[in-house]
Amino acid sequence: MIRSMTGYGKSEGTVGESHIHIELKTLNSKGLEMRIRAPEALREKELPIRALLKDHLFRGKIELNISLDYQTSETDRLLNKDLLKKYLVELDALSRELNLSGDVLQAAMRIPSVLTPVEPEIGETDWKEIEQLILQAVDSCTEHRMAEGEAMAKAIKEQAQNIVDRINKVVESDSGRLESIRTRFQNNFNAIARDLKADPNRMEQEIIFYLEKMDFTEEIVRLRQHCDYLSEVILGEGDSKGKKLNFITQEMGREINTLGAKAYDSTIQRTVVEMKDELEKIKEQTSNIL
Repeated sequence: MIRSMTGYGKSEGTVGESHIHIELKTLNSKGLEMRIRAPEALREKELPIRALLKDHLFRGKIELNISLDYQTSETDRLLNKDLLKKYLVELDALSRELNLSGDVLQAAMRIPSVLTPVEPEIGETDWKEIEQLILQAVDSCTEHRMAEGEAMAKAIKEQAQNIVDRINKVVESDSGRLESIRTRFQNNFNAIARDLKADPNRMEQEIIFYLEKMDFTEEIVRLRQHCDYLSEVILGEGDSKGKKLNFITQEMGREINTLGAKAYDSTIQRTVVEMKDELEKIKEQTSNIL
């Protein structure tokens, strides 16, 4: 079955004295794009994280957010002395300007980022636990992708069948089309031949030439084959099918356009427009397939 490139997954757990929360989002993209937001303690693990995501999610725009909530006391905090001095100077000047009273130091200590939690080091055992939590989020995202892909596969098969139904309609409408065109050509020739010395044999050759150019039997055969192949790929094995499906829809588009150009029949051309509409719906789906 096929998978969508759009997905969402999350996981959470406790590692050491910290609570970890992981959120994973994926969107459609022509290639593989990653944006990872993680605590400083996990910066050195960015390459292994990227490799893990690439191995399991393959393609798409991937956004991974990892947050750690440290269970720390007030004594396990780091004082930013340079920032504190800056705030003390500014607060003292403001107090004098506005003639305010109060403990400037106490006020400065309450400003965020003056005291920051001391991030614990991530050991190899902790990393293995975090890695498993990332895999849980990936599995959750993959399940979401597969569920959406199943709905997309159903829609694409219906739209492909709609194209096949219209192919049958074109074949029905094609009955007598070339003979009608031949008759029109012959009548026009006869009208011209009354006044000009025209060669009937040459005219017959020209009619045959143009009728051959208007015959779209090969296009009908190839378009049916492309529709069958589309369904075959959707139902087949494999994780990454989006690019192959895009190639198939491009070939379908070429055959439909050629069919319309050769039709010279308003009924068939209306049916061709309906085919193009169904094909565009398929393309919208395949652009989001892994």
